[in-house]
Amino acid sequence: MRISTNFFHNNSFTAINNHQNSILEIQEKLNSGKRVNRPSDDPVATPQIHALNTTMNSLTQFETNGEYASSQLTLEETQMDSAIEVTQRARELAIQMMNETYSPSNRQATAQEIGQLIDHLASLMNSVNSEGELLFGGSKGTADRAFVGDAPNSGALQPGNEYFSYIGNPNAGVDFDARANFGARFVQIGFDPDHKSNPNDEGDPSRVRISDQGGRVFGITGATSLPPGVDPSLINVLMELKDNLDQGLQPPAQIGDDLLKSIQDMSIEAAKIGSRQNKIEAVMNTGQDITLALKERRSDIEDQDVVEGITDLTRSQTALQMAQQVFTRVQGLSLFDYLR
Repeated sequence: MRISTNFFHNNSFTAINNHQNSILEIQEKLNSGKRVNRPSDDPVATPQIHALNTTMNSLTQFETNGEYASSQLTLEETQMDSAIEVTQRARELAIQMMNETYSPSNRQATAQEIGQLIDHLASLMNSVNSEGELLFGGSKGTADRAFVGDAPNSGALQPGNEYFSYIGNPNAGVDFDARANFGARFVQIGFDPDHKSNPNDEGDPSRVRISDQGGRVFGITGATSLPPGVDPSLINVLMELKDNLDQGLQPPAQIGDDLLKSIQDMSIEAAKIGSRQNKIEAVMNTGQDITLALKERRSDIEDQDVVEGITDLTRSQTALQMAQQVFTRVQGLSLFDYLR
């Protein structure tokens, strides 16, 4: 069979080009530190790497959500602690004014401090976060206020005093206990196995509640110091206290009892916030452990072994040199070279 000179040349060019491409590929892997830089490098490993990256991106987002939720709950806990301090001070004054040694003018003077406590408490109950969302508005995070003065109920009080109504919860008209798990805002902090949103975060490990209903936090179950039809909330008990003191009257014992019940209820709600923060921390720690394991798995699939890469590079460089030397020999295999 006749073998032309062009055949020798083409084969040599092909061999040199293949070795050069091999060197470039190995250099790229060594420079990037990755064995798989594009899908064509390893079609089998590419989908696995993509799946690992998607999972890790989700975990990163969940961690960001957890940090946001934790900051919201910290702010809510701070406001709730302040409300407890306000209530404790109001109860101290109420018990003090129940003593018969105080005159009507003493009680009227104390009513001014109670009024200041009411203003402070109203601001706490209508607290907002940095985005302007109500902390105690339930699902109505973007409403103006969670508690508003209810002018129609003011006829039972002295001029200038008025009861408040909770308007944050969309289910405010139902039974107090039944509305406990409605009207809240949630943040997803973990993978959801069933992709169903549960309004009660106690049974949903993938989400955490970042808002509370003011009607539950500041409500007083079984309040006895308020007239029928008035929203049984802490601020209305304080308003009832102020109204009695404005008239120079001795506050009834029921007010002190209701204030104590409110302190106990708010302390329970504050403890629940702590449990939610613990839940966030636990989920975030688990997510970080999973992310570390996924990174190790991705490294095993994607990263380039430096020793192996240098060995392959040396081997390819040697093969290229041999191909180049062979080409120089082939160039001399011409009949015309012998006819000179």
